[in-house]
Amino acid sequence: MPRAEVYTSCTLDCPDGCGILATVEDGRVTALAGHPDHAFTRGFLCAKTYRYPARVYADDRQLHPLIRREGRTGPWSRATWDEALDLIAARIRALVARDGPLAILHYQRTGSWGATKLLNRRFWNLLGGATSTRGSLCSGAARAGQAMDFGTRLGHDPADLANSRIILLWGRNPLVTNLHLVPPIKAARAAGARVVLVDPVRSESATLCDAHVQPAVARDAELALGMARVILEEGLEDRAFVTDHVAGFEDYRALVFSRSVAGWAAAAGVAIGTLRALARDYATLKPASIQLGWGLNKYRHSAEIFRCIDALAAIAGHVGRAGGGVTHGFDTRRHFAADIEGFDTAAHRRTIPEPMLGRALLETRDPPIGMVMVNGGNPVNQSPNSDLVARGLAAVGFTVVMDTVLTDTCDHADVFLPSTTFFEEEDVLVSWGHNLIGGVNPVIAPPGEARSDLRMYQDLARRLGLAGMEGSPRDWLGRILAPMEAAGLPVDRVMAGPQPCPTAPMVPFADRRFPTASGRVELIGSLPETTRAVPGFPLVLITTFEKKWLLSQIAPDEHPDRPAVRVHPDTAAACGAPDGGTVRIVSPAGALAAVVRHDPRVGPGIVLATVGTWIKRGGGVNRLTEDRMTNFGEMAAYGDTRVRLEPLAAAADTAGRAADDAADDAVGAAAPG
Repeated sequence: MPRAEVYTSCTLDCPDGCGILATVEDGRVTALAGHPDHAFTRGFLCAKTYRYPARVYADDRQLHPLIRREGRTGPWSRATWDEALDLIAARIRALVARDGPLAILHYQRTGSWGATKLLNRRFWNLLGGATSTRGSLCSGAARAGQAMDFGTRLGHDPADLANSRIILLWGRNPLVTNLHLVPPIKAARAAGARVVLVDPVRSESATLCDAHVQPAVARDAELALGMARVILEEGLEDRAFVTDHVAGFEDYRALVFSRSVAGWAAAAGVAIGTLRALARDYATLKPASIQLGWGLNKYRHSAEIFRCIDALAAIAGHVGRAGGGVTHGFDTRRHFAADIEGFDTAAHRRTIPEPMLGRALLETRDPPIGMVMVNGGNPVNQSPNSDLVARGLAAVGFTVVMDTVLTDTCDHADVFLPSTTFFEEEDVLVSWGHNLIGGVNPVIAPPGEARSDLRMYQDLARRLGLAGMEGSPRDWLGRILAPMEAAGLPVDRVMAGPQPCPTAPMVPFADRRFPTASGRVELIGSLPETTRAVPGFPLVLITTFEKKWLLSQIAPDEHPDRPAVRVHPDTAAACGAPDGGTVRIVSPAGALAAVVRHDPRVGPGIVLATVGTWIKRGGGVNRLTEDRMTNFGEMAAYGDTRVRLEPLAAAADTAGRAADDAADDAVGAAAPG
């Protein structure tokens, strides 16, 4: 078979959405390169994507259907597709006949951002409407807060950073989570823009910045309100924008003036001089961009944090202007046909809050959950209070997982269906981090007996006599992207190379039209209590992403022998936790053993843990996180978890720590720009 280069796009849950050129030889992927014509990823990939072929060909990838024939504690046995699908269809029929379709929970997460994954939900709506989840494990608070302020969550295109004179990386760590944002930041800085990291941790991205402002954890709202007080006291606000385009200003002003600048600075945990300087720079270096991160979503009052930052941008006049704005993410569904998921065909509807999954599985009645179908997710590992989720699945009579490997969730399943990766699918990617649409072309044939989600659901639909799932992936893409075709972008062109979205603005709200009730930016008028104290648990647990893997998608050779946490040396000393020692981390939800690494870059009182390590391999930080939700958006409030450290041993691990620190310091030099 001749050597070929195939264009595709990475569909992993990442804002970058890389354009890829895959080299294929003898039916096997032998190399990856960045697509040179992708205007954002610009010819290079992140380490996760370069390593992706190792996942495709990994020894732990499952290539055949599996069934447990001896109960949940029994071994997996290989099955045929007919056997597995017949079993699932029979269970669906029996449950629907006895309790109705709401007895089935369809759990879908974002393991793939391919557009055809919308059709998984279509299947359940055609069935009559299964129970589904609402809320979020990722960005629900941001969406809710920005919808209250602006009417919707819309971001500036990354290329717009070229127009910025100051950039605040507020809780955002692009060197780890958004690598292709680094070149535009470097270019803006080289052109004279000031770049400031605002984060309770001196993250890797501090190397990109002129300064680091380190607020206390979860005190970003107080910092934003203190900055607003400085701006209003000193007359630095954009009076015309406030007068013409803002609603609720008087209540907001009363909130801002409810504390002195010194009071807000103390509440935020920053020096008053630092707060004043940041406020003046933000108000006077026009235009100013705020790039918000995902850690800000993780607190009970996260929506209010976003609202306070949005309000700061509004009074300073940075909203709707090139080089300005408050960017967190992009609403991708606005680009798709509204009826594609078939909601109008569902006779029944019921949702449960995703952050409360374990409780919902145990407590839902009328009818109780009798079956769970999981695709694109690993809820036992990724949901808060993992042990409770595991108990909830144990109480459910039948669970099916569609995935490529046997995840922690599969330990509580009855049937496993092997799914394809994006290398083996035809799909389209609409990114939530930029305005380019990417084609997903099949690079190789599916290995073994792996099947796409679409084919699996089509096979089930035929067994259940459901009409409305028929069609090839290309047929469905034409239907899903009908609004794009109407705007002049046909699917064929998308599949040929990266394309700019014809309906996405470079600068949102440039026309000063906001889809709110007032038609204006609506400012926050009150702030709830932001302090949470739990007796016996004095430290704040922060879960963070790892540059080597995405969430729980870890190859066996990437998984650490032991999970590790980073703490400030003073915090560790107060707990009696030596550098390199082993501790038991205890929370109200559970406990986990980990190695402690002293790190002065971590703010005091914080335990910083990497998310995604597997429970079955000794990890699983969400065994510690409490199942709490944000005030708005039903987002998992992971960051509300409080913990204590109990020293267990003092096994030095200084070599591993030094290697990690060296790798962190080298990352900045690796990104082009």
